[in-house]
Amino acid sequence: MAPSRTIWFDAEQLRAAVDMGAVVDRVREALIGLHEGEFEIPLRFAPGDGNFLVMPVRHIASETLAVKSLSANFTGRQPALSGTLTWEEWHTERHVGADAAEATAMRTGAVSGVAADLLAAPDARDLTVIGAGGQAPDQIRAVLAVRPISSVTVAALTRESAEECIARVDGEFPDVRFIASADPRAAVAGADIVCCVTPSTERLFTLGDLKPGAHVNLIGSYRPEMREMSGADIARTALFVDDVEAVTAEAGEIIEAVEAGELEPGDLRTLGSALAAGDEAHDPGRISVFKSVGVAVQDWALMCALVDTVDTGGSD
Repeated sequence: MAPSRTIWFDAEQLRAAVDMGAVVDRVREALIGLHEGEFEIPLRFAPGDGNFLVMPVRHIASETLAVKSLSANFTGRQPALSGTLTWEEWHTERHVGADAAEATAMRTGAVSGVAADLLAAPDARDLTVIGAGGQAPDQIRAVLAVRPISSVTVAALTRESAEECIARVDGEFPDVRFIASADPRAAVAGADIVCCVTPSTERLFTLGDLKPGAHVNLIGSYRPEMREMSGADIARTALFVDDVEAVTAEAGEIIEAVEAGELEPGDLRTLGSALAAGDEAHDPGRISVFKSVGVAVQDWALMCALVDTVDTGGSD
């Protein structure tokens, strides 16, 4: 029997191998596929009181499997999340693996790009990112992959943190103006697109701080006690989510709105359903919001984009 073929990508190799635009395209396809029932997603496994996480997803038609395995240590270890993302094919002996932290940042950015591409103004020029941690640079990369952004404001708890984030990405976009801010409410004023990637437990801004027609991606909050906008505010927007069951269990903004009677879970629409129907687009008279807590098909999509480069000779 021929030996199995294992291909590994560390964080730097993964970044070099995969173009963000390709990840955006694959995530878009995966969200449509999720809506149309193309995936089998077992419950995630969290042994050790949640210190470890295992998240599998199978694409039924192609008989491919992506599995993300993480250790989570928030007691001072850097990075707090560490692990692997693997790809298996039933029809071959090839195995592909990648650094999970880097892969997660890239696919999380990509879903914001998908939402912005559908819902933001086609001529959007001004992007604001609230949060300066590890997820922030890929929010910038993904939105710039789908819109002609000329100005990016990064808002963080301190201006120094915002400047450090900008330093990680500004060299990639020499024609874009970058601005550091420590005032989220001021930073969103006039923004065409806002991406929030924080663990905030209080709203970062109000609906009145946003311009008409703005699009907002709420990406950072993933626990019931967290929220980046208030439930009352998001209930007054054109709201889309990645997965109804997940956000009603995990997203503080959604839970707050449902408990207050301002939203019904049955009224929530997934981004995948909107993409599949093709009946949504930017409306200059409304503010749109996409709320994501992350779904496993995004991991599959990232690995699919990576395998595409392997298949076309882009990587050995």
